[in-house]
Amino acid sequence: MVIDLEAATIPRTAPMPRGMRVETLDGDEASLAIAAAGALTPTHVDFAIWAGVDRAEYWGRLLAGGGPCGPVLPAASRLIRDMDGAIAGAAIVTAMNATDWWTGDPWVPEIFVVSMYQGRGVGGLLLEHALDACARAGDKHLGLTVSQGNPARRLYERFGFQPFRSTWLIECREPQDGAHV
Repeated sequence: MVIDLEAATIPRTAPMPRGMRVETLDGDEASLAIAAAGALTPTHVDFAIWAGVDRAEYWGRLLAGGGPCGPVLPAASRLIRDMDGAIAGAAIVTAMNATDWWTGDPWVPEIFVVSMYQGRGVGGLLLEHALDACARAGDKHLGLTVSQGNPARRLYERFGFQPFRSTWLIECREPQDGAHV
């Protein structure tokens, strides 16, 4: 999905939930990995995608700017912590290079809210901050990926994100008898 930042009217979300605070992104990939895992219940459409992934390694690589998404944009990325200091949600925005399908504007490779905090406006606050920061920086677009059936899609649409590209993942597995599926 993509939003045209030059034409967008960024909705203002509800105030910060009581006892929570917004912070700049830190490099604690282990805490981010644990919190991100807490955002996906077993019934979530993306739950199985993460099976077998070393999340701490993934987050370490993402925060280091490794992989296709590019370096993290600290001004647009944020954490929200609960009153005990645990991560309640995070939005990571990167400087993704131009490809044959992307303009080279900022990209949101990760945005999540821990399940116990979902529905309280945390995701909207994270998204609002990312959009404001990117628009102030003069970026023209902000993009992200969302799976079909992910309830967060409604939030992205409410903020003005529009579908611009669909991709499919086909998983091939070897069944027990050795025949291809």
